[in-house]
Amino acid sequence: MSRIRSLFVSAAIALLLAAPPGIAGENCTCRGNGEDVEEGRVVCLRTASGEKLARCERVLNNTSWKILQEDCPVAASPASRGALGISS
Repeated sequence: MSRIRSLFVSAAIALLLAAPPGIAGENCTCRGNGEDVEEGRVVCLRTASGEKLARCERVLNNTSWKILQEDCPVAASPASRGALGISS
């Protein structure tokens, strides 16, 4: 029985060593806001806690969103700048 077990373990190890490693493709993307986003791009991502800046990154051969510390940029029109007391 011991011999069969060691033969099985040896065969399993040989198969694991012979198998090629799983490598992610070069054109990996993240899915966000209904579109595919290339790895490395930063977008304003809609989340449960509001819009956040996030970067598409690879983690352990999978793409994932990394939420950044900065909030999404917001543009203010000239009319709203005056109402807010902001001068040019």
